[in-house]
Amino acid sequence: MTATTLSAEPASAPRPHMDPAFDASLGGAQRYRAAPRPAPQPARRPVPGRRVTWVLPDEPAAVTQARHLIGETLTGWQVPDQIDVAELLADELITNALHHAWGKPLLTLSLIDGVLRCEVNDLSPELPRMRQPDADETSGRGLLLLERLSLRWGSVRTYSGKVVWFEMAARS
Repeated sequence: MTATTLSAEPASAPRPHMDPAFDASLGGAQRYRAAPRPAPQPARRPVPGRRVTWVLPDEPAAVTQARHLIGETLTGWQVPDQIDVAELLADELITNALHHAWGKPLLTLSLIDGVLRCEVNDLSPELPRMRQPDADETSGRGLLLLERLSLRWGSVRTYSGKVVWFEMAARS
């Protein structure tokens, strides 16, 4: 709700509204003026058909299944240039959910105002931490990929675990 500002005469001033001569001296000016209200801004919601969520299996096949779902969805949304990077980054999030959490991960894609957002929910409340793996390590680079290939990414705890997300510019 927006507050309305009123400008009025001080409380100690006489109230001349009963004096027709004073009212005429105002030349039709208003004694009380409300500040203009800003136009209401629409809520930012996904366009119908531009948000989809899947429950993935709690097994390695979830990564392959997610790749197919992302490819089909982004093709349908006419964002084909982002398929490879979106699949790669989603793979990292899903793999982390399968290795470090439990239960079936949820994968959500949305396209809002030219921004593609991918979210992976899992049941572990532990938030991911970026680290610098040694050169001979075979894992630990997923968050570095997120950092370099996405516009922004983050994670937040939920009532049932956490969600890790990334956003990319949606070029069609």
